[in-house]
Amino acid sequence: MKISPEICCRPSSRAGAMLPLIAVSIVVLFVAAVLAIDIARIHVTRSELRTATDAAARAAVEALGREQSQPAAIDAALAVASQNTVAGVGLTLDPTKIRFGTSAENLDGSFSFREGGVILNAVRVSGERTSTSPDGPVGMMFAQMFGQDTFSPVQSATATRLDRDIAIVLDVSGSMGEFGRFPALKNGLDVFLAELEKTVQQERVSLTVYSTDPRKRVDLTSDLTEISKAFEQESPGGRTGIGKALRVGLDSVQYDLLARAFALKSIVLMTDGNHNEGVSPEIVAAECKSAGIVVHTITFSQGADRELMKKVADETGGTFIHAENDDQLIKAFRTIAKQLQVLLIE
Repeated sequence: MKISPEICCRPSSRAGAMLPLIAVSIVVLFVAAVLAIDIARIHVTRSELRTATDAAARAAVEALGREQSQPAAIDAALAVASQNTVAGVGLTLDPTKIRFGTSAENLDGSFSFREGGVILNAVRVSGERTSTSPDGPVGMMFAQMFGQDTFSPVQSATATRLDRDIAIVLDVSGSMGEFGRFPALKNGLDVFLAELEKTVQQERVSLTVYSTDPRKRVDLTSDLTEISKAFEQESPGGRTGIGKALRVGLDSVQYDLLARAFALKSIVLMTDGNHNEGVSPEIVAAECKSAGIVVHTITFSQGADRELMKKVADETGGTFIHAENDDQLIKAFRTIAKQLQVLLIE
């Protein structure tokens, strides 16, 4: 059977039909790719805006309590916001979008903000990148091809200062007698207590010291001079039983006579060495987390177990700070004292 030359050489109609489909598919894939870039930009920008407004609210309410001044609080919010990048530039807040008021705990454990009031203890900050905001809206990269030039994210954050029950748990093991560490710890404790004295709310504080075993020196009290006086009677010696001491602090904020059911509860744990006696601090940290108690940790000196203390803080949502010298230790206590006074509620 012979095949006609016309049939043999005829171009395939199927191959020609595929070309438009391939062209359309390439266009669709291109559109999807460029839109994915803009969608990712939107998510990143919103996250940056949330971080900036959270930080501004914290700074504002901290300054409000420290300076007892609304203008000072506004200045603090503006300064901190400008240090946080949103879509490539520091966020500029509208001062009229910084509101002052009071916060109250609801029966379900949540908090509500009410603008105004006699005793101000909360600040709400609204961060915007809109057509009416100082920095304007955020430009889109590729969506402009489809008529969408910008998007306008808005975030708000509210921070408050609340009463706290605080257990201070301090290392007085033998190594604290070296290199002037013990006097430095005394100075750091005094700075911590002085910061608490500046607040408008009432903190109740207990003191536990530990070496081989923990010793509860002061139950929760609002008289912070008792804490300082009790520590003056201490001296270093013994091993380092961090876990047992942390458990005493946990019991203190829960069960001391003056422990308050609705106060926020925190533990400040300091060590200059390595845990080497009794129950592991990580086990007790899990107990603190279950009880809703935040543990802030400070390590002092190069020999301290930073990794372990960071794990304890991270487990409970606390702050970990390492100090190499006296000045850094004082700064660590001051920083944590200020953070204890602030809570994001929205």
